[in-house]
Amino acid sequence: MKKEAKIFLAEIVLIMLICTSSEVFLSAFLWVILHEISHITLACMFGCKFYNIELHIFGVRAELGDLEILTDIKRMLIYLAGPLFNFIMFIIFSIISLRYSSPWIIASLNLNLGLAIFNLLPAYPLDGSRIYEILISKKILYKQAQKIIRLTSYCIAISFVCISLLLFISIHKLNLSMFIAACIIIYITRSEQRSTMYITMGNMVKKRKKLIKNKYIENKTVSVYYKNYLVNVLGLVDRNKFNTFYVLDDDMNLLYILQENELIDALKFYGNITLEEYKDIRLQKH
Repeated sequence: MKKEAKIFLAEIVLIMLICTSSEVFLSAFLWVILHEISHITLACMFGCKFYNIELHIFGVRAELGDLEILTDIKRMLIYLAGPLFNFIMFIIFSIISLRYSSPWIIASLNLNLGLAIFNLLPAYPLDGSRIYEILISKKILYKQAQKIIRLTSYCIAISFVCISLLLFISIHKLNLSMFIAACIIIYITRSEQRSTMYITMGNMVKKRKKLIKNKYIENKTVSVYYKNYLVNVLGLVDRNKFNTFYVLDDDMNLLYILQENELIDALKFYGNITLEEYKDIRLQKH
């Protein structure tokens, strides 16, 4: 989406929100901001740099540096911080509501429960997608983990649209929020899909920082067929580990070992050639 279109949509939404001075909206705005601050606070405690917090048509997003160099556990805790904060606030307001009741307390109680559950859904750009991405990539290739999350994102978006239509058919009331959420999930998921290759190629710098900060980095070894293309091999790279590829021929003989830094250099200098063609180039160089 172009910048001008985003601004235009943001202005429309802003006008709509100003015209509906809803107590629920003001409460939602407060708890969404505090949700994001929970992420920022824990990330800063783990040594990440906080650059900016953005408010836009797609919600609230914090710009954090050095997040990828943290261990998987620390990153999961950061992603869990927001939903956990909302769940704690839900419990607190539930206890308060037993003695005191007001529209704001009830609204805050419901909003915090909704934010906690909604953000744990495995759909981009929600916290749940990042948490499940980390968990799944421990068992399978990172690229496959991303495919699974993208598929669940689309399924959740479609289910939101279906629920909105069913509500409209049954009670003649359109749930616009759910429909907008579906559109945002689809848009962000498509953006994630397009940027995956660039993230993979640009992740070597982050891995170096991770190695220096933690004094170690996990390895991943994959055997690949020598007729494969370099870009296909790049798609097998786990962005949180140092990757080594054993290049095998038809008889399962080891032809050579290719590390990810060499793979990226080969793509830069020779383009998308096969591993077999690159073997000949390596022999000429040596």
